[in-house]
Amino acid sequence: MAAELQAQMQHGFNQHPEKWLETHGKDLDACFDCSNDPVTEVTVLCIDERMLTALQTKSGARVLRMAGSGVLFSKQPTEDQEIETLADSFAQYIGGLAKQGGQPTDSITLKISSHKTCGAAGVKFGETSSDPDESARTYQKKLVAALKRRGIHAEFTNDARMNGNSAHNALGTTFDLTGGRFQRLPITKEMIDGKERPMPLNTFVVSPTEDGKGVEDALLSLEIAAGSHSYGDKLPQYTFLVLTNPNEQERTARIIAELTAGVRPYEAKGIKVKIVTREAPAVKK
Repeated sequence: MAAELQAQMQHGFNQHPEKWLETHGKDLDACFDCSNDPVTEVTVLCIDERMLTALQTKSGARVLRMAGSGVLFSKQPTEDQEIETLADSFAQYIGGLAKQGGQPTDSITLKISSHKTCGAAGVKFGETSSDPDESARTYQKKLVAALKRRGIHAEFTNDARMNGNSAHNALGTTFDLTGGRFQRLPITKEMIDGKERPMPLNTFVVSPTEDGKGVEDALLSLEIAAGSHSYGDKLPQYTFLVLTNPNEQERTARIIAELTAGVRPYEAKGIKVKIVTREAPAVKK
């Protein structure tokens, strides 16, 4: 991973995130759905940085990013209770979108995906299943059934596309507080090995239905980067980019405080952790 770390460290965001945001803020803003079109589609992906997302932003769409597409969301005595709790959270989220758009709940399609070599699935099912990925798929199919019982138009879309990397190589996490308006990561021109080339912003992405679960997933991403499937004890730094809504200073401050407390054990190991924010572009009137 030494060569990979050297390559990732050359990206402008990993060198100086504040300066990178000043230069490429408009590129980042273009990744948000700023239309006021009614939402018709919500896609649920894992937080994994290896997930492939659309190259263009789509109006009327939202993208939620949760560990294992939600398999770690709830801790209840039984799996069925966990699934019901997660289904309630999704149903509340979809209901809010429908109310905001003045549309029926079933006009919004909720697409829930799985993916191969899912670390969250390993955490959830590794001790009880010989195939954690398949166990996660079964979990997500049960989730779709629970959502349908609540009148939600839900689909299981199976394994989402990935970039082909076997190991995690991100040095940061993008934490979206806009409820899924942030759909993708920007591709910008970066100086890599002395040559300018187009490079995607390579981070985990967290976009939860509930803030507290988002903080847990964000800290999990740092745990992964500092673990054996990534840089391990060679991880020198980590950056959280928090995408905020206008006029939500208290919410933003609370989340930053929770992240700050959560990263202290990693800072004690010598990892330099930085938390930066950027206000998301507003929805057009």
